[in-house]
Amino acid sequence: MRVFSKLLAVVLGWHDQPERVWPVVMIKTQRPTWTILLACLTCACFAANKEVEDLLTQMRRAYSSVKSARLIVKTTSPRFGDQVLTTELSYARERKIHAKLSGLQTLNGRSIVFVSDGKKISVEDLAGNIKNADFDLDFIPVPVNLESMSFWDWKRQLSTAPGANMNKSSFKLRKNVSWNKKNWTVLEEKADGQGVSVDYFIDPKTAFIHRVMVYDYSKKTVSQETVITKLERDPKLNSNLFKIKVPSIKSESRVNS
Repeated sequence: MRVFSKLLAVVLGWHDQPERVWPVVMIKTQRPTWTILLACLTCACFAANKEVEDLLTQMRRAYSSVKSARLIVKTTSPRFGDQVLTTELSYARERKIHAKLSGLQTLNGRSIVFVSDGKKISVEDLAGNIKNADFDLDFIPVPVNLESMSFWDWKRQLSTAPGANMNKSSFKLRKNVSWNKKNWTVLEEKADGQGVSVDYFIDPKTAFIHRVMVYDYSKKTVSQETVITKLERDPKLNSNLFKIKVPSIKSESRVNS
């Protein structure tokens, strides 16, 4: 575990969580490992059939066409009780990210800020200390799922190709699923070997994910839910959002646990 994951795990109380359920702690986005998840149109034999592959192709095209995005993501979990973790996130090509985490009691009314300029990253902790490292797709300590990560990592996350995130997953596709007063396409993923199942609520018009439900493998218990409550596509963003701050604590860019 690297320095940022250790920092956020302690602050947010996620240090004992499985990697796939809490990508903020581990954040390795390619299997095996801060991330995620997806899973018969006919029988009990789940598979990435043509309809699923066509949907994933449509999603990759949608996310790859986005020049910038601004979104608010709400994360809930039984670990939080009735608390909600809020992530205010801005994204711009190429892999520029600004995320502010707030809302949990453990944060004491303050925020953790993560910034990427596409080459370097920085995390500002609750005390205002800043730590920097090189940008690494497998290490982005932000508590979001594919509803957000697909903007900057669509090629790996939304693919069943060898080495990609969904290569060893199995799937089920449901259409016209009602949620939040709209009908959604739901892509279910069973992450074999990881012990989880995931539902992705996809807007059939835009092909963007708006809700991710993470369950135990048998889908009896919800372990995490992330929901986009606000999404703006291609807004004009201030370039200062992605400016890397100078570290206030001398530390190595990589720290092993």
